[in-house]
Parts: sequence; C-alpha cells; structure tokens
Amino acid sequence: MLKTIATAILTFCTAYLFGQQDLPDTLPAPKKDFWHSKTVNISLAPAGFFAASALTWNQRGEVRKFRNRYIPTFRHHYDDYLQYLPAVTVFGLNAAGVKGKHTVKRAFVSYAFSAVIMGSIVNTIKYTAKVERPDGSSNNSFPSGHTANSFMNASFLHKEYGQYRNPLYSVGAYAASTATAIGRQMNNRHWISDVLAGAGIGILSTEVGYLIADQVFKDRGARPILHKDPIPVDGKPSFVEMRIGFAVMTSKDLMKHHSDVYATNGFNLGVEGAWFFHRNIGVGAEFAFTSFPINDNNAGFDDPDIPIISTGHYTQPMGVRYLHAGPFFNYPLPRNWFITGKFLAGTSVGAEGNIMLPLREEFQDIFQAKELPYIRYKPERAFGWSSGLGIMKRIGRNLGLKAYTNYFHSKHDFKFDIIHDVDQNGHVSFSDLATEKISFNHITFGLALTAILW
Repeated sequence: MLKTIATAILTFCTAYLFGQQDLPDTLPAPKKDFWHSKTVNISLAPAGFFAASALTWNQRGEVRKFRNRYIPTFRHHYDDYLQYLPAVTVFGLNAAGVKGKHTVKRAFVSYAFSAVIMGSIVNTIKYTAKVERPDGSSNNSFPSGHTANSFMNASFLHKEYGQYRNPLYSVGAYAASTATAIGRQMNNRHWISDVLAGAGIGILSTEVGYLIADQVFKDRGARPILHKDPIPVDGKPSFVEMRIGFAVMTSKDLMKHHSDVYATNGFNLGVEGAWFFHRNIGVGAEFAFTSFPINDNNAGFDDPDIPIISTGHYTQPMGVRYLHAGPFFNYPLPRNWFITGKFLAGTSVGAEGNIMLPLREEFQDIFQAKELPYIRYKPERAFGWSSGLGIMKRIGRNLGLKAYTNYFHSKHDFKFDIIHDVDQNGHVSFSDLATEKISFNHITFGLALTAILW
C-alpha cells in the first residue's frame, strides 16, 4: 500500500516536471488563455496536492490502519536526513563546476526566499490547525514540515538542473522527496493528508521564491539556455499517469441492505502508462489499489464468551490490488481537450484481514494482546478486468489534467478461518470455517495528472 502511494506521488511529480514548459508551437499557435497562463503553470501541481490532501482527509485513518497492520514497529529515521539531499546536490554540483540554470549567488537567494516562505506557511498552519499526530506525541501534525522541506529542495534541484540540463536530475530529486514523505508515514509521524499538503506547500514555496528572485535579479545571474526541445505537431500521446479518487461498491455481496457486513465508500490509488504506436491507439498497463472500510455493526456471533472477554468487534478494511494490461485509446478534440479510454485485463490480488475483538483490560494479560483476531479472511488471487473513460485537458507541453471514471470487476474465493486456540505465548491458531465466492466489483472516480511523453 505504501509503495503504491510512493509510486503515485513520484508519478505526480514526474508529470509536474515534464509539464514545466509552454505548449508547442503548433499550426495555428494556441492563444495564451487562462489554462496557459503562468499562474496556472506554477500553481497546478500544488493545487493538485492540496486537492489530494482534502480528498484523503476522511480516509487517512484507513491508510494508517494498513501501516499499523503490516509495519507497526517501523522506526527508521532516514527521512530526517534525506529531506536535505536535493539542496545539497545543487550546491555540490556548483562546487564541482557543473553549472546550473543560475549562478550560485542567484540560486542561493531564490532558495532563501523559498525557505522563508515554506517555513512561514508550515508553522502558521501547524500551530493554528493543531492536528494530533498519529502517534499521539503532539498536536502539530498538519502539514508535514519534513515533506514540505523535501519537496521545496526537490523543486530547487529541478529548477536549477532538471529544467536546465537533464530531467533525470528532477526524477532523482522527487524520488528522494517522495521517500521522505513515505518515511513520515511509515514512522507513524504523519497522516497521508499531512504529507500531501506538505508536498504542495514545498513546491509552491519554491515557485514563489523564484518569482521574487526573478523580480530582484531580472536577467542577472541567469545562464544561457542549453537546448530547446520542440514537440511534433502530430505526436503520439504516450503517457504515465497518477490518479486518486473515491470508490463505490457495486457488488450485492458487499452492499448495504444485502448483507450484515458491507463495504462503505473507499478510496482508489493508481498508476498507469501506455505506449502509443498510433495517435489514437496504444498498449499499456495499470497498477491500482482499492480499499473499502467495512461496517459490521449488524453482525452477530453465537459464541457466548465474546461479550465477556471483548468490548465489541470490528472488521479490518478489504483491499484488492490490480495489475492489468491492454489497449488504451485517445481521441483529440479542439483546444487541447482529449477523450481517453481503456479496456484492460489481468490479475487481482486481495489483502487478507481479520474480524478483530478488542479485549477487556482484565483479559489483555491473559491473552498477551490488546485485541484478538476472531475470524480471518483471505481472498484468493483471481482474474479481473477493468475499463475506463476520461476527459483530459492539456495544460502544458507535457502535462494534462484528467477527470476519470473506472470500473473494476473481479470475483474471489474468500477463505474464512475461525480462532481455535491461543497458546501461552499469545500465538493464535485457526481452524477452517467456510469458503465463499464474493464479487469485488466497484466504480472509481476522481482526478488524474498525466505526463505526456511525446
């Protein structure tokens, strides 16, 4: 799950860095409307991260549950140091004689402006919002300062070397900042909404810092352009894309009014890409993950010991990850609008989980745990397919913003086991309970950022 988020954030940043150029000189040349203005160009990626932060606010607890389920004891503080690596790289390259976009003096002033803006925004919000950290240590969780700093530094390296010499500098910079953001979650220091907002603040701070420096220095301290990269008028729109959105269950097996245990609205994260051998048709693949919180308030158990030892029960979220491949479609419309589509098939793998019993305090020492897994469920790997439609607006040379809807279809054999015994060391053993085939069909909808690789 955390790897999916990492890939998604990195893809988002890749789309951003490829989009930092004007639209191509096509025939006829497009008018400089709102979508092509400098304001949109510098604010799109931050706005996307802010929107993603808002979208994940109510789902942040569900994302944290995955962290607590799979890596509850993770404690590695590489993120305390990795956040500075892109900035150190800029000054190190200058010291080594590898010239960037600006002289060291101008680059430093741009960086200083960016740092002051970033620190002011982060600390003002932190001590106004007073959001509790997931580990409960303090009330200054939102937004993530480490993430804001790391993305500010990554944008610094992107502007000085990624835009000027080679985009691989930008890829490396945003890979480091993404690793920092994921580290903040893995170390249980931040919610996903914190790091998404921090990423937006970091990028925005660098953009504004550079705008101020441009007004101060004008053309002084700027080095000559090394190369230009015009794109073909009739390009084939190969792409890499990150998306985030909501998920709604459509299978009766897990819908309210059809079952005592049912899925509530969840979230979907995905990364996809395709190579277009024709301007309208390409082949590619997607990796996606969908998670649904489970409501089991109406579920009852026959075991009379349950209310004695526990204070209730809850079911861990049900999630499925998809690896699908197939044809992608693209149809251009006037004014840089595109209709996109896909029809994919492949494998669907469900995440196993449990119906948990929070134990009463007097029984926690007996079982050497605060909660017990009462019933374990495990969905088997299954064939799945997906389809999707989108409407995309190209707002930069290599950047598109898309509204999408996707449909996922898969049917899994769910194996259910029930608790059999707990030994003196607290280890739980299970016995077979039942096997049931359950459909996991659902619709997702949301926003995507697309890096178009002409």
